[in-house]
Amino acid sequence: MTLKKDILTLFETNRGKALSGQQLADMLGVSRNSVWKVVKTLQQEGYKIVAAPNKGYLLDEANDILSPESIRVNLDGKYKDKHITVLATTTSTNAEAMKMLQDGKIEHGTLIVSDEQTQGRGRMGKSFFSPKSGIYMSVCLCKSTKKLSDVMIITPAAAVAVRRAIAKYTDKDARIKWVNDVYIGKKKVCGILTQADIDFESGSAGTFIVGIGVNFVNQHFPDDIKDRACALFDNNPTVTRSEMIAEIYSQLMELTDDITDHSFMEEYKKYSLVTGNRISYAINNEQKTGIVEDIDSDGGLIINEDGKRRTLTCGEISIKSADGSWI
Repeated sequence: MTLKKDILTLFETNRGKALSGQQLADMLGVSRNSVWKVVKTLQQEGYKIVAAPNKGYLLDEANDILSPESIRVNLDGKYKDKHITVLATTTSTNAEAMKMLQDGKIEHGTLIVSDEQTQGRGRMGKSFFSPKSGIYMSVCLCKSTKKLSDVMIITPAAAVAVRRAIAKYTDKDARIKWVNDVYIGKKKVCGILTQADIDFESGSAGTFIVGIGVNFVNQHFPDDIKDRACALFDNNPTVTRSEMIAEIYSQLMELTDDITDHSFMEEYKKYSLVTGNRISYAINNEQKTGIVEDIDSDGGLIINEDGKRRTLTCGEISIKSADGSWI
């Protein structure tokens, strides 16, 4: 590690606690002048490092600049050595992950994070509003499987991971809209896009790239989505993005450790927006409606369509809420 990374790691580990220049120098075996130069560089990059008289340097607890160090210190020990890439901007973290996959630079658990996305994408080719100060992350899971049910379970696992992280750090009642969105009330706070690297000869999937976008702080949403989107915080977040990213990541890694274990689907169903509600969906370009009776262990919707039951495994749905509006 470079001296800058070493000092940043110490600041992140001791966030809100003053460390003197001499302490830092002694810990790292360098001169106080070298420490001073690095601190000045970090301050110029926007880090909220305060010089406390007679105490030393202090990284403000509200500092929210993303870095591998800020994420890593919040990870469980078994994940601290995973590869983390943090970007200032990118077209999308999934696109970045795909490029790394093609270049042979992906390993299980690789995490890619960006401060903004210029071409954020959701399912069905839809765009995802991705301004600065949101959470945009892709987790790479190297899990070889030929079973479609195991492929289909990755996105629900990500939704449960996000809901758990929101529940840990906020008092918001987050709910899951099948299959890849997380809502607070009637507004979307998170979108998930899972892409798989398929070997068409063997029919197996080797790598899953799970893209997760969370509206973290209110960003003045565009007119076309402002009535359908929300953020975790209007202002003054009570948690940093690094903490939230680390929690989502850790939960997703745990939930997918054994992708044949679908027991978490009980939790997915518990927090589902769709169970028991009427939905609208399309089959072969024909619009239909039905009541969702259940969600099976593979994530399929069991729908009662005027007495006829079918299982929906993919597609877009709209949910009819109690007041008659559609979500």
